Amino acid sequence: MSKLLSFIFIALAVFLFSCSGSDAQKKTTLLKKGAYAYIVSDSSGKSLVEGVINIDAINKQSRSKSYTVTGTYTITSMTKDTLYTAFSSMREGDFSGYYDETLKLVNINTNPKIADANVFINANVKGKEITGGWYFSTLRGINKEGGLFSAARK
Repeated sequence: MSKLLSFIFIALAVFLFSCSGSDAQKKTTLLKKGAYAYIVSDSSGKSLVEGVINIDAINKQSRSKSYTVTGTYTITSMTKDTLYTAFSSMREGDFSGYYDETLKLVNINTNPKIADANVFINANVKGKEITGGWYFSTLRGINKEGGLFSAARK
């Protein structure tokens, strides 16, 4: 009888410790908070906008594998080419977006305070690098402007 009680006690202890350990561990994402030097370029790779994007918060959405992402960005240089109207609404300041941990894909709205004329970034997170593309969207739909986006964590 004492062997049976010892076995039950040990099994119960192992079960309780394994459950409490999984709840106590904090899930981390591949996307990390911090400063990233970024380049927004045309489809040929010619730089149009450069600066620093700071990811301040990555918050898990309930019952989902996606996260909200917020932060700020600065612009250190911008093209003088007047063919690109997209950047007239891209100002330094706040951004918001979503990150899908399963797909390792981040979507950023560079001007979340307005509904029209926004530059959106869709990019894949690969370690300390974020690479993908950008497009200009208006109330009439996606504009023909777009190109490449890259960022590297500082």
